[in-house]
Amino acid sequence: MAEPITAVLLRAAELTAAGKPKKAVDLLRPALVANPEHAEAWCRLAAAHLDAGEPDPALTAAKRALVLGGDPAWAQRLAALALSELGRQQEAVVAARESVRRKPSDWRCQVVLAEVLDADPANRREAIEAAEQAVRLAPHESRAYQVLGDAAARAQDWDTAERAYRAALRLDPGDDEVRANLANLRQQHRPRGVRAGRDGGGLQRRTPETRAAATAIAGAESALWPVLGRVAVMLVGGGLLLLLAGMPTPTPLIGWFSALLVLCCVVVLARFLYNVPRQWRRLLFRLPKLRRLVGVALGVLCLASVFLLLWTVLLALGAHTLQPLVLGVLCAAVGGVLCLVGGALSSGRN
Repeated sequence: MAEPITAVLLRAAELTAAGKPKKAVDLLRPALVANPEHAEAWCRLAAAHLDAGEPDPALTAAKRALVLGGDPAWAQRLAALALSELGRQQEAVVAARESVRRKPSDWRCQVVLAEVLDADPANRREAIEAAEQAVRLAPHESRAYQVLGDAAARAQDWDTAERAYRAALRLDPGDDEVRANLANLRQQHRPRGVRAGRDGGGLQRRTPETRAAATAIAGAESALWPVLGRVAVMLVGGGLLLLLAGMPTPTPLIGWFSALLVLCCVVVLARFLYNVPRQWRRLLFRLPKLRRLVGVALGVLCLASVFLLLWTVLLALGAHTLQPLVLGVLCAAVGGVLCLVGGALSSGRN
């Protein structure tokens, strides 16, 4: 039963990332009829409803996840966002504070708290403090800086807002929403009135479309980590077999198997890129910049492949060393550990 629901959750994440949250809802509904006690599926459903602009059913789904004992911080975050969109700001703040209490080290909880606090002018200083805490917890997350910039701009703290927006753009140069807010901040420096598509602070509102973009990045990352982990396992396992086969003196024939191993890893990555939704492909190429841990893990695995190919070349030239192979296996092992850590950190990123 676990495999089908897991496949449904992955497909739902793909649909939401592709800007089709209502199709994700349609996919999750029957799955939840068959698996009514699956708390993560209720959270996914709540997130899809939010991206579809449906806060009422999103709140219902988030409450159901809480009753089932799922990830309380995630469910409370979703409930806070739904309550905020329903205009129930006091309840939204309570839910957001509870998510922070549950996971004080989770930057996403601080971000949601900052967002719901920012809706009330009396709470905007506290909203800045929550956003600053999110930045301290996740200095490599552009979203944390974006929320800090939004909160600071609405509090008319222009210097903090500009610094935050600049930091967000350094981490994610393709974020048009942040770029627009920074340009508006520079042009007006002090907002005058409400414009279409903007709030009273002259900032772009975070619509379901922009939330879907953030969900797409998280979905692409969560799909990539298992594939990188598979590549790491292939490199470590294959490298150890080659090490055993090549002792005490490796031959050029064994070296060609090393090259074949690298080729198999390339095929695994190519098949993954071919099968993912087209909307994710550009995101996947940007992920090493958006998620530094992805870049580090990918770099270490590439270095392992380079060592294996170097070993192939050296054996073909008549050398009889095992050192490049050993270094390749060690790099692949480090990459595997990074994949485990990255996969754990990316879970629930929606």
